[in-house]
Amino acid sequence: MSYNGHTVIDADSHIREYWDLDRTYKEFIDPTYRAMFESFSAAVKARQHRSGDVGLGELLWPRLPGHPMGVYDAFAAPQGERSEGNGAPSRAISNAGRDIDPACHWDPTIRVRDMDTAGVDISVMFPSQSDGFCMLDDVGFESALHRAYHRFMSSYCAESDGRLRWVADASMRDIPETVAALSYWAEHDVHFAGTFISRACPDGSMLDHPRLHPLFAASQQLNLPIWVHGGSNRPPLTPWVSAPNGIYHAWGGQYALAALIGGGVFDLFPSLRIGLFESFGGWLPWFLERLDDAYSPGSPQTPYLKRTPSEIVASGQLFCSIEAEEAHIPYAVEALGENLWLFSTDYPHGGTCWPDGVPLITEKTMSESAKVKILGENAKRFLPRI
Repeated sequence: MSYNGHTVIDADSHIREYWDLDRTYKEFIDPTYRAMFESFSAAVKARQHRSGDVGLGELLWPRLPGHPMGVYDAFAAPQGERSEGNGAPSRAISNAGRDIDPACHWDPTIRVRDMDTAGVDISVMFPSQSDGFCMLDDVGFESALHRAYHRFMSSYCAESDGRLRWVADASMRDIPETVAALSYWAEHDVHFAGTFISRACPDGSMLDHPRLHPLFAASQQLNLPIWVHGGSNRPPLTPWVSAPNGIYHAWGGQYALAALIGGGVFDLFPSLRIGLFESFGGWLPWFLERLDDAYSPGSPQTPYLKRTPSEIVASGQLFCSIEAEEAHIPYAVEALGENLWLFSTDYPHGGTCWPDGVPLITEKTMSESAKVKILGENAKRFLPRI
């Protein structure tokens, strides 16, 4: 036990599946799609100019030209504003200045070693870019890539003695496929943690769209949560794609939550638990105040909403991960209670709090019970099979 006899659970860490695409997918891809994967892999590699480059953006989601704030003519942009690389630096460096070995993406022993360094008992892993596969024209190939990733992750976690857990990619354009994957892995892998969906649907619809209801219903029946995550500057997009990550992620979480509450998802599926990840948490008290004011249960705008947003939070259905560096978490805990917050590190991305996340939480001015709940006990309620 890592904190005063209590389990520490990192509810948001990552696999960079693109760092070495072949290590992640090649062995596990369906035979029908092997030739297509070979072409896809070669095209990605051709766009990876240095180790750690994503290589997918130019291929699947070409970006509109960005600009610095206040500058709308390209000739007026300061020289050197844009970097030449197309993704992450060739090595990941934490906020503490510590190197993170990229082999952690395919060697679980390195990840577990780093968890020991950080005082983390259990880590839940998201993919890092694969939600953007929704831009592939062939939905079948998108689903095949997700199936290969699921097989890779099941193998990756198999020898971890329960310390590593993983979430499944959703093929949000093929919900029956996603429900089938959820049902299969819930039965066949004890390390499986549920399904990850983006903050919006690939066609721009919000998360209250009825096409997602079968996934919500299946998750509720299996007692597995929905994990809402997303990334900046790639589809499915939420507003203001040019915003800095620190702003974009919070707005993405707000966009998702506005739909989930206003569209009645929590009321239509009253035992479904949903978590917001990498959206920060300090904004949540203000946002819920605004939703309480704006949403009237049963109104023409929110016909499926039966409870106020604050009542939904009090029910224990909503969870929100926090960044350990956030200054206003003690206020958010005081305003909304201790029971909805989840600890996360975003390891092994560069600029994360690793390996200092646990002390950054324990040093905050909060009750001891709040620290224990944030570091692990809330995650046990969010994911009981942990």
